[in-house]
Amino acid sequence: MIQKDAIIIGSGQAGNPLAIKLSSAGWKTVLIEKSEGMLGGVCVNVGCTPSKILIASAKVMHTINSSEKHGISVQKVSIDFDATQKRKEKIVEDSRKGVKKNLEEAGNLDLIFGTASFSGEKTISVQQENGETVEFTAPHIFINAGCRPATLEIDGLNNVKWYDSTGILELREIPEKLIVIGSGYIGLELGQMYSRFGSEVVIVDKASQIMSNEDPDIATNMQEILEEEGLKFHLNAEIEKVEQDGQEITLTFSEDHKQKQIKGTHLLIVPGRKSNSDSLKLENAGIKADEKGFIKVNSKLETNVDGVYALGDIKGGPQFTHIAYNDYVIVSDNILDEKTGSTEGRIIPYTVFTDPQVGRVGLSEKEATQKKLNFSVVKIEAKRITRGLESAEIQGIWKAIVDQDSGKILGAAIIGTEGGEMASVIQMAMTGNIPAKVLQTFIFSHPTYSESLNTLFDELE
Repeated sequence: MIQKDAIIIGSGQAGNPLAIKLSSAGWKTVLIEKSEGMLGGVCVNVGCTPSKILIASAKVMHTINSSEKHGISVQKVSIDFDATQKRKEKIVEDSRKGVKKNLEEAGNLDLIFGTASFSGEKTISVQQENGETVEFTAPHIFINAGCRPATLEIDGLNNVKWYDSTGILELREIPEKLIVIGSGYIGLELGQMYSRFGSEVVIVDKASQIMSNEDPDIATNMQEILEEEGLKFHLNAEIEKVEQDGQEITLTFSEDHKQKQIKGTHLLIVPGRKSNSDSLKLENAGIKADEKGFIKVNSKLETNVDGVYALGDIKGGPQFTHIAYNDYVIVSDNILDEKTGSTEGRIIPYTVFTDPQVGRVGLSEKEATQKKLNFSVVKIEAKRITRGLESAEIQGIWKAIVDQDSGKILGAAIIGTEGGEMASVIQMAMTGNIPAKVLQTFIFSHPTYSESLNTLFDELE
């Protein structure tokens, strides 16, 4: 049994900086990651970084193919998809090497590769890649073990070659016909990406709208934009079975009480993500999790076991890289600097990296209604935005929720070019308690997208 001051499970966007911060403070720390190929966690290796690299390449392809709206004619556009993938792989590899270098250069820090599980309340057993087992104990344990792609139980799926959100990023060929099961953020991002690369894309979901967490007007607008690009949708669909004959995949489903079939060459299944806690043997430590395996924590990210914390996706709630990093900030500040950080009241932004983006922050109209708040809705079409008109990017809508009593902004949804950046501008106003009416006449540089916040909040009565 090796004694440490801290054990960290997982090198994601919370575990990695926490390991460096604690070890720099003199704590004898061990960081456990399943394999060297996952250093940096999901975001660096199979999530944000590789997907956004490919999405950026797809946007370039789309920009070239739609250049005629600028009076520019381009002939015989082609793509070397292997070169596109190699660019992605180099950036991912360089990022992973950077993580490893920083960890190896840190003092008081051991980096171990293997599968971790609890063997007692404050003890961790690690089955290493070489087959050997090593055990650690520490008064402080931090779980940043993340999530993995979930799947669905579909009749015939075991006999079909299909991809999850990780596997679909590794293709060396562009699918001729891609069937996507799931109309959440990942399904839309990857569906549009491959459509722009040249695939015929059909998205199928049992939900009644895409992006089921968003307001109906936001979802409808985004679906219309994607349909204009050629993507097809089947919603309210009950999937019955899937079959494969050679290279052809057939998906059978019911829609509006009618049985339908669609055929494709590739199948992507993205119903969400599943907690990795099932391999941790939480029961050996008495750590409580919910029915889906997400570890229960309080507002300071502490589990029910003193000294054991859960950070990032594995604790449930919003599953975003920036949330994991903020979890690290809260925990490290509280432990090392005796601060009183908490997850209560933090304003959470996120971006759906479709094109145009969906930038979101704070409450949606649906959530404000559920909370029975007294609020107003202001909304403008993106075609009113000067910068968008100049750039020939006029798709989308801007929408904000404003508290009628205080005049403060409760939330916003921005579908438009750099929608995520615009949501961040609104987030800063929310954090600073700047009333919405101030943004009616606030001086922004012209012509920028931010300037159109004048236009949006001028809709206030």
